[in-house]
Amino acid sequence: MTFSLLLENPSLQELCRHSVIFFIVTVAGYVAAASSLYWLLYLRRGSRFSAGSTSGLKPGFTTLTQIWAAIRSDVILSVMSSGIFSVCAALMMMAYKLGYTRLYQQPDQHGLWYLGFSLVLVIVLQDTYFYFTHRLSHHPRCYKWLHQGHHQSKNPTPWTAFAFDPAEAMLQAIYLMGAVLLIPMHVSVLVAVVMVMTTGALIHHFGVRLFEDSAVGAWLGSWLVGCTHHWLHHRKYTVHYSLYFTFWDRVMGTQYDGYEAVLSPTVSAASVGAIAPEAAIAGLKNRGATCSKR
Repeated sequence: MTFSLLLENPSLQELCRHSVIFFIVTVAGYVAAASSLYWLLYLRRGSRFSAGSTSGLKPGFTTLTQIWAAIRSDVILSVMSSGIFSVCAALMMMAYKLGYTRLYQQPDQHGLWYLGFSLVLVIVLQDTYFYFTHRLSHHPRCYKWLHQGHHQSKNPTPWTAFAFDPAEAMLQAIYLMGAVLLIPMHVSVLVAVVMVMTTGALIHHFGVRLFEDSAVGAWLGSWLVGCTHHWLHHRKYTVHYSLYFTFWDRVMGTQYDGYEAVLSPTVSAASVGAIAPEAAIAGLKNRGATCSKR
C-alpha cells in the first residue's frame, strides 16, 4: 500500500481529524488555565504571591520578557505533550467505536456503586503507576531523555503542569489507554479521571505555599500531594515522586525529612523558599549523571 493510498484510508482520516480536534481543545484549555492561574497567583495586584511578596515560593517576574524566558521551555514541552495526548485520545475513541475498550454508557450496567468504586480504583492505580514510573524517570540512564525537560523549572508554575518530555508523555498516556482496555469504566468516570488529573497537575505546580497556612491545610498536606509537596520535588529531586497521595513516598522512604515540620503553619513561606537544590544536581548539564534513585 502506497503512502497516498494510506492517507485515503477512512480510519486514518478519522484518526487524524479527531487528533487535530483534541489537540486544539487541549492546547486552548492549557493556555487558558495556565495563563489565568499565573495571573491570579503572580501578576494580580494584591496577590500575596506577586513580585516583591515574601509569601510565594518562587521569585517574581513582572515583564513579558522575564515571564516568557521563565516559561518558554514549559510551553514548548506542553504543546508537544498535547499532541501526544491528543493522538492517544483519538486512538482510544477509535478503539471504543471498534468495541475494544471496557467503556460503557449505561450507568447501572455494573451497578451505581461501581461508578464510585471504579473512579477510586483508577485513581489509586494511577497513583501507584505514576510513583514508580516517575521514580524510574529519575534514574541516570533514563533522566536525560525521559524527564529532564520537566525539571527545567526549579520553581514550577501552572505553565509547568503539562510540560512532559515526549517519552514521558507517552508513558503516562499508556496508563489511561491501558485502563480503558482492561477496567470496566463508565464514560463519566473517564471524564472525571481526566479532570482529576488536570486539576491535580495544575495545583501541584502552583509553586506557592497555598494550603499549609492552617492546621487543616497542614493535615491535608500530610496525606495529599499539594503545592509544597511537589515544589520540594522540583528543588530536591530525590524526594516526593507521588501523584495524588503521599502513601508511596512514606512507604518507600522518599518523603522529605522534616516534611511534617515544613507543613506547620508556624513555618514561614520564606524559610521554605530558602530550600535550595542539592549541590550534586545544581547544574543543568549534569542532571542526567547526578540524579538517581534515593
